[in-house]
Amino acid sequence: MRPVLRRAAPWRRAHVPSRRRAPSALARITVVREVPFPFDDTWFTTVATAALQSTGRKSPAEIAILLSDDETLRRLNRTYRGHDYATDVLSFSAGDPTTSTFIGDVALSVPRVIDQADTHGHGLPREAGYLLVHGILHLLGHDHESDEDQRVMRAAEEAALAIVGLGRPISTEA
Repeated sequence: MRPVLRRAAPWRRAHVPSRRRAPSALARITVVREVPFPFDDTWFTTVATAALQSTGRKSPAEIAILLSDDETLRRLNRTYRGHDYATDVLSFSAGDPTTSTFIGDVALSVPRVIDQADTHGHGLPREAGYLLVHGILHLLGHDHESDEDQRVMRAAEEAALAIVGLGRPISTEA
């Protein structure tokens, strides 16, 4: 009988098999699917590449993406941020993104992505794309602690989402 292997450490890039990476010149993405999600690895790579392009990054970046559930995001949030509640997205920086190819991990709660897409009425691709871009921008050093930081981050988010056709619709109202 084979022993059941259990991960002692929380999910991190070190546990990701390299064969799951989708090719891209700028973004090298590994997707770990703990729960089903209707987008393929190429979709995640395309959105991640847009996030990197929107910041002017020219050098390749490696990012691991975890697609999981509320309980996992709650555990990660409690362990690493001291907040005992589930959240939609968490970012785990691997250090200085200007000196490292691997910039970090982004974890998404798939149930939250689905619920928030429905609540906001803008569809699953927009919500998933927004949260992924948001997480990647955090890895690149963006934050939203001050009004100015939030303005800059929101502009970068919208620029990235526009690249892949997920930007906000242009209002025709005067």
